[in-house]
Amino acid sequence: MGKNISPHVNIYKFPVTALSSITTRLTGLYLSGLFIAGGIYQFTDQKETLYDRYMKLSDIPQRLFNYSIIFPITYHTYGGIRHFIWDKYPSLLVNKSVARSSYILFGGSIFTTIMYEKFCVKNKIN
Repeated sequence: MGKNISPHVNIYKFPVTALSSITTRLTGLYLSGLFIAGGIYQFTDQKETLYDRYMKLSDIPQRLFNYSIIFPITYHTYGGIRHFIWDKYPSLLVNKSVARSSYILFGGSIFTTIMYEKFCVKNKIN
C-alpha cells in the first residue's frame, strides 16, 4: 500500500535552477572520477592503450563515449563561466534571469556537444 505524499511535493515542480546547479556538481564529480580512473588505468601494465580500445569500438559506442566526455566538460565549463559572471555582476542573480540562464546552459551545452562531436572529433579520428 502506498503512503500519502505530502501535498507540497505535488504542488511544486522541481526548479530548473536547482537542476542546473545539481548537474554542474555532478559533471564535476564525474570528470574528477573519469580523470582519476583514466590515470590509474594508464599506470597499470596494459598492453592496449585507451586509444586502441576506443578505436576498436563501432560507431555508436564511440559516439556515446564521445558524448559522455564532451557534454560534462562543456556543461561544467559553461556553468563555471556563468558563476564567474554572477560573481562579477551579482545584480544578475534575479530568479527570472537565473532560470533563463539555466535553460541557456542546458541548451548551449547540448548544442556544443553535438556540434563538436560531429565536426571536430569525427574529422580528427578518421
